[in-house]
Amino acid sequence: MKAMVVKRSAVVALAVGLCATAGFGSAASASVAPEGSGAAATSQVRPLGDISGKPWVPTTLRSTTVNGIKVGPPAMTGMASSRTSQSAAKNSIYVCAAGVPIHGGGYLPAPDHFTLAKTPWVSKGNLITISKIKTVPGAVQLPHKFKVTVTKTTRNFKGNGIPNHPIGIFPIPRNSAAYSYYSPMPAPPYANAAEIPVQPYDLNVTVPRNPKPNATPTCFSELTEGIATQTGAAWHVEVAPNAQLQIFDPNAALPTDRCFGHPYAGMYHYHGYSWKCFPNQGAAGRPSPLYGYALDGFGIYGPFSENGKLIHNTELDVCHGHYGWIKWDGVWKYMYHYHLNNEYPYSLGCFRGTPTKFQVTMPMSH
Repeated sequence: MKAMVVKRSAVVALAVGLCATAGFGSAASASVAPEGSGAAATSQVRPLGDISGKPWVPTTLRSTTVNGIKVGPPAMTGMASSRTSQSAAKNSIYVCAAGVPIHGGGYLPAPDHFTLAKTPWVSKGNLITISKIKTVPGAVQLPHKFKVTVTKTTRNFKGNGIPNHPIGIFPIPRNSAAYSYYSPMPAPPYANAAEIPVQPYDLNVTVPRNPKPNATPTCFSELTEGIATQTGAAWHVEVAPNAQLQIFDPNAALPTDRCFGHPYAGMYHYHGYSWKCFPNQGAAGRPSPLYGYALDGFGIYGPFSENGKLIHNTELDVCHGHYGWIKWDGVWKYMYHYHLNNEYPYSLGCFRGTPTKFQVTMPMSH
């Protein structure tokens, strides 16, 4: 089995490459090839059980408004870009300036604003009702590997990118309500984006154990923004381009599985309400536990602050984080950290620290 290096950058995320590969997103497969084997393994199908929202969990997501993307400094040396630098802002994401390569050479500036999705689960322009999403069906348990190694100065995450919980059935069943949202999107060499399989990959990321906050936020130059250490899968930046180079909130435009995950280029990742299948979600009236780490090393916690109340964007900075008391390596500490909540961008809006690069090797699927 040959391998290829896939670099996930904001330039790719906002460019034709992503649109041609996966449209709004990709799909997963009900079987994967184990590491070191050329044969596919039969998946174990387990029921997901009741993972509907608990009574204390919000039942809606507040999506982005139409001008939600902030464009920052160019991400690639020599890239043609007519954008002026902007700063990060609340309720939006801060991406490094991107250009779309055009036939014959040169670049076309990528969109710097969102298009509001008109799907059955979106109302009032930006309110997503979770129960109305046309969820990708199924509960498929794939082989999972994940390990965290800590030194005095670093924290390493190593695994195969497959979460420890069941995911939806992929390729997406043709008779499902979710299929029609993916099938119009081109995804060579597959018939369409609904046919793309999920694959294990070499997840090997090292972040600082004691990260330092920067006065100036860092824009996203990659799709991956963090690793959910409760499950071993990744979080991606909340953008989803289509074949017409329009940019959407992926939760508003596309169905995901019941764990709010789907893959891009075979890589399973989370969006929006990503904690729905986490083994330790926390409890009402208590501070949320650690869910994982951003690529800058800072912790990502759940939707409840240190006072046990649901946290809102008004209480968070432009990167969707703030200073507060958290459990850090087993000790209560007052420090910067991020939160997941039900208001866009749901996870990170930018990096407060200095992110490490995320580059993985994916197996060829054809």
